[in-house]
Amino acid sequence: MKFCYQCGRVTAGEALFCSSCGRTYDVKLCPRLHANPRSAEVCSQCGSRELSTPQPRVSVWWKVLEFLAKIVFGVFLGYLTLAGFVGLLTTPQFQNALFVFAILIGLLWWLWSLLPEWFRNLVRRSLRRKERSHER
Repeated sequence: MKFCYQCGRVTAGEALFCSSCGRTYDVKLCPRLHANPRSAEVCSQCGSRELSTPQPRVSVWWKVLEFLAKIVFGVFLGYLTLAGFVGLLTTPQFQNALFVFAILIGLLWWLWSLLPEWFRNLVRRSLRRKERSHER
């Protein structure tokens, strides 16, 4: 599965290019689908000058920030799960509190699983803003 930072769509499988906007993922492709680096102006295998346009380059800092956000949020949720469970064991209304706590923790874990999606959207908006400022 690959995420396009140009249009914000996800393409299933090991796609070479985005199915909605046609941009390639971190490579330039010639009409014969030979993979070339982003900096290429001519295909290294067939010599074609007709190369595809790759999606916008994502900064390493965005990738590091996404990784750290997932780790920090995951550790926080793990701690919250354990602390809540230990706290619930000492409560007299254990069953009602356990039910509410389970729903809350389930909701937080679900949000954590969506983290990459909203984070990628944030990066995409940032890249669009950057493109608009360069066009002026």
